[in-house]
Amino acid sequence: MTPLVEALVRGAGLGAIADARAAGRVPDDAALAPLEGCDLLALGACADAARRLELTDEVRVWVPAPPTAAPGTLVFDASVHDRGTALLRRVAYARLAGPLGQRIVLDWSALGLEICQVALGFGASDLAGPIASRRGLPLLDADGAKGQIKRREIAGYVERAGFRPVFVTLKPVEALRTA
Repeated sequence: MTPLVEALVRGAGLGAIADARAAGRVPDDAALAPLEGCDLLALGACADAARRLELTDEVRVWVPAPPTAAPGTLVFDASVHDRGTALLRRVAYARLAGPLGQRIVLDWSALGLEICQVALGFGASDLAGPIASRRGLPLLDADGAKGQIKRREIAGYVERAGFRPVFVTLKPVEALRTA
């Protein structure tokens, strides 16, 4: 964490949380109390710092759907009704109060690619969704020319968030199990 970011996090009362995560511990309930209603920028900075300590700079991009439920994985998809800043707060809370190294997956087809990109800075670790046309229809040639253009677009979102995209393509049988 840079001195400026550390000052922001500590000024928002999140120092005990940052210290616990840096020490490889989940903060206790008393330390988590300042998360309620704290400054959104400080919250994001703290969650981003924790994510970068616990995981690599790699963002897994699951195509065409999130992986099947696995221990240590939390999926934000259409069942999550929060949007905008409420969603970002929820992702950050999951990072800071959840298990160390937890994979937090966001489904871009349900939440939108732009908010998913921002959520990477709030502690999310993975993205998932179908390679689709602008109208939301799955591309039949997901591995063809149009599919490659869409993959480059998604990779660009991840790279602009400061991470390295790694595409993981599920086989059709695996994708059906995740639905």
